[in-house]
Amino acid sequence: MKVLVYLPEEKLTPKGGPLSVGYYYNEEMKRRNEHTLEFNHVSRSYEDLHRKGRLITSRLPKWINKFHRTIRGIINRSNLLNGKINAPERDFSEYDIIHFHESKDFYLERENLKNYHGIILFQSHSPLPWGQEQCKDISVWYGRLIPNMAKKYEAIDRYCFERADYIIFPCEESEEPYIDNWGFFRDFKNSNPQKFRYVLTGIMPAKAKLSRKEVLSRYDIPNDDFVISYVGRHNSVKGYDLLKEIVSEYFKTDERSWVISAGLEAPFTRLKHPRWKEIGFTNDPHSLIAATDVFVLPNRVTYFDIVMIEILSLGKIVIASRTGGNKVFEKLGLEGVLLYDSIGEAVELLSRVKNMTSDEKKCLCSANLNFYKNKLSNSTMYDNYIKLLESIY
Repeated sequence: MKVLVYLPEEKLTPKGGPLSVGYYYNEEMKRRNEHTLEFNHVSRSYEDLHRKGRLITSRLPKWINKFHRTIRGIINRSNLLNGKINAPERDFSEYDIIHFHESKDFYLERENLKNYHGIILFQSHSPLPWGQEQCKDISVWYGRLIPNMAKKYEAIDRYCFERADYIIFPCEESEEPYIDNWGFFRDFKNSNPQKFRYVLTGIMPAKAKLSRKEVLSRYDIPNDDFVISYVGRHNSVKGYDLLKEIVSEYFKTDERSWVISAGLEAPFTRLKHPRWKEIGFTNDPHSLIAATDVFVLPNRVTYFDIVMIEILSLGKIVIASRTGGNKVFEKLGLEGVLLYDSIGEAVELLSRVKNMTSDEKKCLCSANLNFYKNKLSNSTMYDNYIKLLESIY
């Protein structure tokens, strides 16, 4: 059985999304000294072209650079959506199975797949259908200059689901944002239940480099105060604006509470409050999470967030929105993941965690860590993935 995982090996990284899943598969495969999976490779000419472009635009004034990026983005999207670009010609016949993780990659290879007779797997990783996510938080000029942009993106997603032999999700709960936001998916799932397979995402354990005392002293936070953390994108899908609402209400009830938030501060910005510490991008998010009392995961919609697994592997308590893949933890009875349906309920859960005894907190933290070790390690994910491949081949 020869399997191509269509992810660029040179770009695999444990930072979330499909490249993270590929990274953990690859690391576990190497650890076992196996050669079951082959990964795609980046075209050097493509990389060199884009590197040269970035070197030129980075020297321009910021507003010109931003304008140039927008124009370039509109042209690239228009060419993709109007079928003007394809992947270079390639013969996939040597592979028994090809596993695509990105709608764009799958679509660009459509010509090369016309005569391919092996098995195609497709796994979407975005919290919304890929095409819908591409239409969020972008300049209005995209929609004005690319007619029927949303419909054309949907056509790409439809091609991927229809062309694939099997569709992979981490769990059935992670399908929720697709069912709720895409009528085609609801009908497709009902008509093709045999196409769907599930592999829970797993990761290597996250490790904190700094102690709680070291982290909190860096941000002038008293060691005995209650500290909330958030790490992730600052946008509407991730619920960053909802996080600000939750914390704004909670701060009214507790004057010895703080927030440490990490991630690029765009398109949304921080809550203007002296006890909100916004630190921007960080290379050590795990120390921040480990140093705090609870992590709030406020997604409006969610797939199966890798940051959730990282939190569990650090043995920390999570307060999360009751949506998508988050629901699987409630179904499996994990007591250290507390789900909410409203801003008010989230505020109440923060108060509940704040008022827990030390032993109660330790019990929930231990439950989360044990769940990670038993269900969400990269070793377990790899085993389950190989079993899936063997079952369909």
